[in-house]
Amino acid sequence: MKRYSLILAGLLAAILFTACNNDEEFRIHGRVTSNELEGIRVFLVPIGHEEPENVDSLEIHNHEFSFKGTEHRMCEIRLHKLYRDKGQNLLVVTEPGDIYVTIGPNSTGGGTPLNDSLQVWKDLTIENSMQYGELMNAGQVEEARAARAAYRQRTQQMALNLGGEDNMVGEFLLKLYPIPEEERASLQTNE
Repeated sequence: MKRYSLILAGLLAAILFTACNNDEEFRIHGRVTSNELEGIRVFLVPIGHEEPENVDSLEIHNHEFSFKGTEHRMCEIRLHKLYRDKGQNLLVVTEPGDIYVTIGPNSTGGGTPLNDSLQVWKDLTIENSMQYGELMNAGQVEEARAARAAYRQRTQQMALNLGGEDNMVGEFLLKLYPIPEEERASLQTNE
């Protein structure tokens, strides 16, 4: 009887350990839009830690790929360097949950709070780049600069709303667009 109790306790501990780990696990479910990418390697590269031992990779099969793990960090999904013209690199946060990505000419991602926020920022960036280019091409330099300044401020506000340096996406955005201390107070009151 004692032996069965020990076995049962061990099984229960294993189940609890697995359940706890699944709560912390990220799962990236990826698709590619190009038929030319079948069998090509796709890479999950941690930003700032690009050493080979930190990079995960696998081959695309049936237009799909998937990564999973428990280390939470800012990463980039990249295609093999010979095929990067077939799909845009994509920033992702490997946070707990199911992350859905599509790699193609305009790669997208979402499914978890931080990845949804990254996609909102990416869409905002694309919109601003198009607007800036159109204004510059039309010779409206001051309007283009004003649009770029508004984009920068909106990105900074988004970073602060996400938690600033205490949040992976907020920290990333603030590294791109640092806020001078004298401006930080006015941005924080605009929330």
